[in-house]
Amino acid sequence: MPLAAVVAILLGRQQQRLADAERAGRDVRRAALTLEAAFDHVPVGLALLDLDLRYVRLNRLLADINGLPVEDHIGKSIHDVIPEIAPSAEVRLRQVIATGRPIVGSVFEGATPARPHARRVWRESLHPVYDRDDTLLGVSVVVEEITEQRRLAGALQDSQRREQRRTSELEGVMQAAQSALFVAGDRECRRIKANPAAERLLRLHSGDCPRPDIRGGRAFAVYAGSTLLGLDELPLQRAAATGEEVRGEALTVRFSDDERMHVVINAVPVRDASGEVVGAVAAFAEAPAPNAEIDG
Repeated sequence: MPLAAVVAILLGRQQQRLADAERAGRDVRRAALTLEAAFDHVPVGLALLDLDLRYVRLNRLLADINGLPVEDHIGKSIHDVIPEIAPSAEVRLRQVIATGRPIVGSVFEGATPARPHARRVWRESLHPVYDRDDTLLGVSVVVEEITEQRRLAGALQDSQRREQRRTSELEGVMQAAQSALFVAGDRECRRIKANPAAERLLRLHSGDCPRPDIRGGRAFAVYAGSTLLGLDELPLQRAAATGEEVRGEALTVRFSDDERMHVVINAVPVRDASGEVVGAVAAFAEAPAPNAEIDG
């Protein structure tokens, strides 16, 4: 083959390799830019520390958490940047360096120069970083602030404890009261609890829902004068549905054996912290028979 042809072939191959290298370089640069953008915009703090626990790299969010610009971190140790948190953080970082195993999801609290007087809470994950030869280079740090989540969780627990305490107190009152009491736990009065005094007066078994119908052996009806009341017309249900108080309402309970009991009822709505009606409470006591009796 002529020398000129050989040279042309070699030049062509070299040009192709250069083109491939340039294309690979563009791909690498594009990947680097993508990684850079992700590093700076993820919603968690990121950092890379060397084996001396000095900052090699970090994103803007972690810099903001610490209260110093990104450039003021590079080359400085964690003791220089976050002196209050550094001692406990160093224990975990040294453990990762010594064992080569990550620590995921550890929670700690403290203050940083960004807000030196505020106690804040973070969730942290630490991972060892190796090069291609499996030589340990340092530790990567992922930090997420969970101060608000912890505050909300604490507030929820406090609320639950208060509700439990109120429930226990109400249960005590219900058990100890000599007056007949009802508590409806919803506006529709699907869940009604009667205390022992109410169960005795209405001939209920313990735990029965005190609703006047004939199903399940609860054979009684409620009258206002000679008018039979529907379920939604009863004082407890009205207070829960309308949010209005019912005071001194005289009614008659008629049992299946035609025995009658005359009662006076008070009912008041129960409201939550925002003022919304969430149920009702009613109390009744036996009263003298009215002048007008129920027909038939």
